[in-house]
Amino acid sequence: MKLFTIILSLLLGSAAVADADFPRLQLDNGQLQVSIYLPDAERGYYRGTRFDWSGIIERVDYAGHRFYAPLHADHDPLGHDSVGGPAEEFAMFQPMGFAEAAAGESFVKIGVGLLARGDSDKYQFHGDYRLLRAGEWNIEHTTDRVEFSQELVGERGWAYRYRKTIRLLPGEAEFEIAHRLENSGEKTIDINHYNHNFTLIDDLPYGPDYRVEFPFSAAAPVPINEWARLRGNAIEVDRALGDASLWLPVFVGEDPGHYNAALVRNMKTGAAVEFSGDAAITRMVFWAVERAACPEPFIQLRLEPGQQRDWATRYRFTVDATIAD
Repeated sequence: MKLFTIILSLLLGSAAVADADFPRLQLDNGQLQVSIYLPDAERGYYRGTRFDWSGIIERVDYAGHRFYAPLHADHDPLGHDSVGGPAEEFAMFQPMGFAEAAAGESFVKIGVGLLARGDSDKYQFHGDYRLLRAGEWNIEHTTDRVEFSQELVGERGWAYRYRKTIRLLPGEAEFEIAHRLENSGEKTIDINHYNHNFTLIDDLPYGPDYRVEFPFSAAAPVPINEWARLRGNAIEVDRALGDASLWLPVFVGEDPGHYNAALVRNMKTGAAVEFSGDAAITRMVFWAVERAACPEPFIQLRLEPGQQRDWATRYRFTVDATIAD
């Protein structure tokens, strides 16, 4: 099918839908229907300064089940975590150029643009940073594939080229998120990247009716608090979360090559999503609130000027009717 290049300024009116004026597109391969928000500095669903603006998935529909939902019931497009689904962040701890910038000067947040440093010497991923210049996006898509690309030249020698492709696999209940990052600047890029994987299935709040599994096991139960823990390769939760949250680094160390993976299953409906990435991780964090269970794989990206890095993650959706209540 012919590729159509979308310039965001041309699609604003046609991409919005009746219930919300946010540009988006739909992908469909006959198995999965995937709704994706499009990046836009004026009308985009997410305009915060933390997460990559491209490829934020609103929802996935498969076999009568819904996967993913907004993290917050009351949506604020400028909120640092006003996202859902497989939302990704570059440089959670030290973005490019932050350390050398003076207050008010720019630093680089990949997938967002140029931000202004505040008075604090320490970068905070949830901080309120002024957007000086949003990165410009080009988008190409077919019915089952979308590609986002961005090239940004910052100050003091920082620059990059970035591409993200979301591709639905033919005839399968799977999609792939593939990335390419090129250091087109003069300085070494040495940052982390992770996917927050905000996961909610069939709109059921996260709690005892979910099972989250990893490809590694704890030798002994690791408590998160008095009513939640990592036991073996799975998270156990004894009660509803209410207003509480959970956080635990479930793995830190050297990945033997298959630790970039996890499964989240709704035990009430039998619906599940699992992912597997081809990049070795440095750690896996589990975070959860009622509106999301989040297995978060972190990788390290080190690129000398002129170098590039490719990595990808596949997501597979299943329904096991035998375990559903």
